[in-house]
Amino acid sequence: KMQVNTNERNDQTSQRRIARVAVIGAGWWSQGWHLPQLWRNENSKIVAICDRSEKPTSGMNPDLESLSTLSKRYGNCATYLSLDKLLADAAEPLQLDGVLVCTPHATHYEIGKKIIEECPKKLHILMEKPFTTCIKEAILLHQLASSHSQTYSKAFLINHTANYRFQALEAKKAVRDLGLIGDIRHISAFMGSPLKFLFENPENKDWNEPTGTMLGNGFAWGQSSHILAWIFFVTGMDPMRVFCSMNHNEITGADVSHAATIVCANNANISLSGTTLLPGEAHSHPPVGKLIRIEVFGSKGALIYSGDDTIKTSGQLEIRNPDGSKSAIAQDLGFNFENTVSEGNGPESLKAFLDACRDEDFAIGADSLLGLKTVQTLDAMYRSSISLKSEEVVQV
Repeated sequence: KMQVNTNERNDQTSQRRIARVAVIGAGWWSQGWHLPQLWRNENSKIVAICDRSEKPTSGMNPDLESLSTLSKRYGNCATYLSLDKLLADAAEPLQLDGVLVCTPHATHYEIGKKIIEECPKKLHILMEKPFTTCIKEAILLHQLASSHSQTYSKAFLINHTANYRFQALEAKKAVRDLGLIGDIRHISAFMGSPLKFLFENPENKDWNEPTGTMLGNGFAWGQSSHILAWIFFVTGMDPMRVFCSMNHNEITGADVSHAATIVCANNANISLSGTTLLPGEAHSHPPVGKLIRIEVFGSKGALIYSGDDTIKTSGQLEIRNPDGSKSAIAQDLGFNFENTVSEGNGPESLKAFLDACRDEDFAIGADSLLGLKTVQTLDAMYRSSISLKSEEVVQV
């Protein structure tokens, strides 16, 4: 178990404002990443933890701690078994600035809707990916979130950590702001994740079993959402039509690989493939890295970004110029994609959320519109894999 200092942290400093944060969901990822990182971050104070169970459980970690133990570990913060009660206390006594939502994928809509519509104090929100697992819910939550941000100047961020990396910000600048590769014609993308153990274990129901209106569950929702979010962030493309083939684990029924063609509004194509059958384990010690390959081809050049996300020197962001020459961008940073390091004070996405809570300038690597595009695409991928036909993306 991770050992952290349990001395209560004072949120009053002479020059720096501290973000007062509640974490909703105390499962595997919260206990292994979000909570300890928030505790170590000098800009945050954990004031409440909320979960539907006093003793959270997870097939990924049989030794999760109870809410009472977590309270003692993190400064004697308040704990709640009811989201309604947490939100009722948001202004007083908690004086919340923001909430981090880390609950099962299919719960995101109801929780996000309740925070936006029913909380007496308007809060900044960082929500785990994917945005939702239902296209209708994604449309509704996007409408609520965009109004929430515009009306109250509150952030609604999605925790696609790769999008907040410096390389992603520079790639977006090169492609969308500076137009270095011209009009986008084609994108080739691949993601290989060493997470077979996750999708073949029947105990990991939140990752493998569809709930509600979901047509399937597995690698596409759990992993491909990352690479799709990066592509839409960097390129700004709008998905219109999808053809997709998937195959599934014989034990859990979860999809474990896919090949998809995504036609976008400007008639550019995305060729997307991915699999969780990469040997090894992403959460072993040392971890086995995910393999990422993204190639964006335009009328004036191309952007290439490929590598192993645990080996910084395995790749770099580069532009291929019309004459065939290469121009490296942020060469000294090498290759970074998702930020899943559990040590330290959190990924760039968490720091952006805390900056928003502290009324500082913050990066927006993934907002509700980007979340919607990702869900639109994944929804069409699942429908196509069942119909064996090209499927139109559900539009707003």
